[in-house]
Amino acid sequence: MKRTIAILALMVFGGIGLHAQKLTVKEFLRLSPSDTSAYMVKGVVSKIRSSTSGSFYLQDETGTLLVYGLQSPGLDKSFKELDIVKGDTLTVRGRFTIYDGTTREMKNGILLSKADGPEHNLSFMDRLEKKPVFKGKEGDEAEKAFVAWVQAHLVQPADGSKGTVKVRFVVGRKGGVQEIQVLGSPSPALSDAAVKTLQKAPKWKPARADGAPVRVTFVIPVVFE
Repeated sequence: MKRTIAILALMVFGGIGLHAQKLTVKEFLRLSPSDTSAYMVKGVVSKIRSSTSGSFYLQDETGTLLVYGLQSPGLDKSFKELDIVKGDTLTVRGRFTIYDGTTREMKNGILLSKADGPEHNLSFMDRLEKKPVFKGKEGDEAEKAFVAWVQAHLVQPADGSKGTVKVRFVVGRKGGVQEIQVLGSPSPALSDAAVKTLQKAPKWKPARADGAPVRVTFVIPVVFE
């Protein structure tokens, strides 16, 4: 029932209909800026340009098209919530435009259909073009190296308390350790000691996806013995 409602919403708000002509990427890019008609284009996502603005590159056998500001009317979901990744097959509908006199693109395209590509079977870490690096170690080894650094630099609380503190943190786009949050702890003293240690941690080399640095979240144990 929900799927039916979503499809009907797209048809009403997205203007889907049998009248929309389907074009190849090459044919779409040859359109005149004065053409105000909306056309359908189907292709594979070759690169995510910005998950914030909902822009990406759609590729078929004839070329590559920049789609800027993808919308999904009636579903009330952001681009991130649509879970679109490289390798997905999309059909989008929109009008041709030339941005700043040079960039030929589809602006504010409407998502008509989506088929998940093979990368949807991968974890977030495995989807990355470049995994985060700490002390020369990458990915899972980087996390182990970071935990070892934290353990080596812990300062035992004055009350001598012991236990394990579960901490979540983010390695930002510039490599800094930020947004530190205690998820579980035996005592406030241990929580405070763990957070202070992470706040002093060296920077990482940030992860990269589609040529740009991205944030990565980690959850680690901090053990006081």
